[in-house]
Amino acid sequence: MLSKILAKEECAKCRICCCFDSSDIWEAPVITQSKANKILKDYNAKQKFLSKDNHYILDMEKEADEDLYYCSMLDKHNGCIMKDEKPFDCRIWPFRIMDLNGTEVITLSPVCPVVKTHSLEELSEFAKELAPAIFEEAKVNPQIIKPYINGYPILAVNAD
Repeated sequence: MLSKILAKEECAKCRICCCFDSSDIWEAPVITQSKANKILKDYNAKQKFLSKDNHYILDMEKEADEDLYYCSMLDKHNGCIMKDEKPFDCRIWPFRIMDLNGTEVITLSPVCPVVKTHSLEELSEFAKELAPAIFEEAKVNPQIIKPYINGYPILAVNAD
């Protein structure tokens, strides 16, 4: 979905989007019931989930002696074991859909090192291309909408 701005090889080397600390665990991808079933059936029959509102997040183990949680779908040598079947949040990262005072906006996570090599204008144009699909997914799965956080650049606004 993001191959226009992010090469799979670049993402595979970085993996910052697959690691969380206590302050950004809210970034953990939303796992729908159907995605949870798929994970259990095809990827890890022993995977545990944490229930959160109307969805789940992966139960990730904390690294020893560090405040870090790596995604349990991450193979440290090969990247995401789910490949193209990743949760929607993962497929659009570093873009995020957020709620800004009742308006859905597409924002850019400021921590992705690769997108910093692109201009904000270029990223905004690309976000606008993806906006219909992202906003449609938010209609079907509103739990992917995160509260807006100051400092996240707004790239697109839902006009509906």
